[in-house]
Amino acid sequence: MMRNYRKTIGALAAASALVAGYASAEVEGELHIGYSSDYIFRGSDQGSGLAEAGADVSTEWQGLTFSGGLWYGSIENSDLFNLGPIGIPDHYSELDVYGEVSKDFGFATAFVGAIWYHYAENNIAIPQGDIKLRDDSTEIYFGLSREIYWGINGSLTYYWAVEGDNGGYTELALDKTFKLHDCVDLVAGVKTGYFIEEGGFAHVTPQLTLNVKVTDTFTVSPYVAYSIEGDELANVYGNNKIQAIANAVSGGNFPPGETNHFYGGVKLSVKF
Repeated sequence: MMRNYRKTIGALAAASALVAGYASAEVEGELHIGYSSDYIFRGSDQGSGLAEAGADVSTEWQGLTFSGGLWYGSIENSDLFNLGPIGIPDHYSELDVYGEVSKDFGFATAFVGAIWYHYAENNIAIPQGDIKLRDDSTEIYFGLSREIYWGINGSLTYYWAVEGDNGGYTELALDKTFKLHDCVDLVAGVKTGYFIEEGGFAHVTPQLTLNVKVTDTFTVSPYVAYSIEGDELANVYGNNKIQAIANAVSGGNFPPGETNHFYGGVKLSVKF
């Protein structure tokens, strides 16, 4: 009887230690909402009037960092869909879901993840049936990040399209944070996109973000950015159903020539 009692106590102690080990792995997260004057995705103008919301969580286990989240955007005035006489809807929405695992090796942090893109409210009704202008797609991405010098952080990421075609999109990102006040930071950054399959640039986009920490968990972040379109952007993003229909309507003059975009917005975020 005493032996069984000791076994029970030992089992409970082992279970408690295991639960405590899992409980000690802290889960951090962030909720945010925001608004942008334009929705610029990798240098491509997707439309104006972007209202967005998102959630992200992360935790560490066995030296690995696991993160995931989702992002929802509602675009009021879609430049891609505004083709007038054929009645394509001006409005559409997008839901992105992602997961990532990363590890710090000291000299750099390596990461790998996947993103699923879902598009809604972008169908055209015709007698033969609905046409979905933009299909859902999935990407797997991987890359490296590290602090380069003088507080400048850099990352290089390659995105491989499982469904769809992104031209082998690769992005180099650099940013540096300047402390303006105990609760105010200025983040200066730039992103450069390159299409490996096409051998040309997608865009160069510098951005300034002001992070105003209202409380320990609540931050207001207005920003401005300027996207400079690269030579291959129209070629890669022009090969889809939307541009095919637009060419038929416009007589083959779509997509237009290179266009640069100045835009801005604000994001409100809460950490937990």
